[in-house]
Amino acid sequence: PKASVVTSARRTAVLYQWVQDLIAAAQSNAANGNGEEDLLTLRNDLAAQAGQDAGGADMASGDGRQGEDGTGAADGNQSRIRTLGRGKAAGNAHGLTAEELRRLLDLGAELSLGEGGESDGYREFITQLDAKQLNELAQLREQLCEVGATANPGRFFTRSGRNDSYYAYDEWDYMLGSYRHNWCRLREIELNGDDGEFFGRTLARYAETLPQVRRHFQRIRPASYRLVRGLEDGEEIDFDRTVESRVAARMGQMPDGRVYRARKKEARDVATLFLLDMSASTDEPIAREVRYSPQDDDQNDWAKTWQGREHRLSRPRRVIDVNKEALVIMAQALEELGDTYAIMGFSGHGRDNVEFYIIKEFNQELTEEVKARVGSVEPKRSTRMGPAIRHVREKFKDVTCRARHMIMLSDGFPQDFDYGQDRRSHAYGIQDTMVALRELEMAGVMPFCITVDKTGHDYLRQMCQESQYLVIEDIGSLPRQLPKIYEQIVRW
Repeated sequence: PKASVVTSARRTAVLYQWVQDLIAAAQSNAANGNGEEDLLTLRNDLAAQAGQDAGGADMASGDGRQGEDGTGAADGNQSRIRTLGRGKAAGNAHGLTAEELRRLLDLGAELSLGEGGESDGYREFITQLDAKQLNELAQLREQLCEVGATANPGRFFTRSGRNDSYYAYDEWDYMLGSYRHNWCRLREIELNGDDGEFFGRTLARYAETLPQVRRHFQRIRPASYRLVRGLEDGEEIDFDRTVESRVAARMGQMPDGRVYRARKKEARDVATLFLLDMSASTDEPIAREVRYSPQDDDQNDWAKTWQGREHRLSRPRRVIDVNKEALVIMAQALEELGDTYAIMGFSGHGRDNVEFYIIKEFNQELTEEVKARVGSVEPKRSTRMGPAIRHVREKFKDVTCRARHMIMLSDGFPQDFDYGQDRRSHAYGIQDTMVALRELEMAGVMPFCITVDKTGHDYLRQMCQESQYLVIEDIGSLPRQLPKIYEQIVRW
């Protein structure tokens, strides 16, 4: 009851160090084939040390943020303890208690039962579990699953002296039916930006579309005025209320003097985050590339030949280019409408290297720097959607708008080389993304997924409801369709 956050963190640090020393000693003794008594002594000493107050532990804490030494599960080396079954005599060794098992499971240790040979003088050893302890272990797992039924918010960690900081996020393991706590490391990265050429070229390409989009969004504004009835003073008389008041007076009742009405402006209170998939697959061209052939040259017109060759040698439009064009059109439309919006991207490689790219924050204006960042977006690596979606909740933390939305633009299913144990199956990533989308919705942010993958129905229907996703058959139409989609799904 009297424990503080600092005290708990210190105890956790000592316990983590205890587990690491224990595993190292076990591995060393297993390699040498002896020293079981020494290992038992080490275990007892460390167990006693773990029970003491770790007053000398070094913790970096401030504003609710923890240093890397304050957690064991966030470390990349996940503890694994394998039970060896029956082996040589263990002397006076005894097994792990229920409380020690609980601590190990809290730290993310994976316990599995192996096979061994029979031996005289068998007694419980640190890596041996009998039937009773296995039953206790199963009960502990059930209790921990109940405790871990809700993902923890992202935790911010800093490495002292390494100039490195990251967010640690839980990940849903559908095979375990529970979360892997602090399983993924996500780092925010700011794009440097290009010279603004892409943004300007996109505005020129859609010069005919942009005025139509602006006029359409301008027509949305009158909808922000609502008719308010029953006012004591207003712009005009409410004839229905006036008749009711006269009837009440004739019947000898007290008439209601609130017989005016007025149109009052109700400002839009909307914030939307556009999350862009920056995986390597978005580097695919949307149409077959036109190759140059010398036979295409017009020998009679050298200028025409040169212009045609230059056009044919230009880089074809890719999936990422179309998505960027859609964001350019959307940014112009939202500037006209006045809604708050942010633009982010994500990619990465492995659970320890999830990348979250900052293009435009909610509190930033559409400056030349932001326009340059949009143009510099390029395909990166994998598509680990779960932690990226969970970080969206972090980005909405300081947003006070009444209506909050996330629109994700992607071109395929969630995948990463360690997104689940079986790389041939996408079930793990789909299940984790499904849970992440539910978490986001429970936090008050309405998600909507847009994909240009024609097979998107196969996995999107597992990740979210049919009303929360859309498959774009013609990818080239996305820049023109996105403003219409935004108007339909955004509720304020």
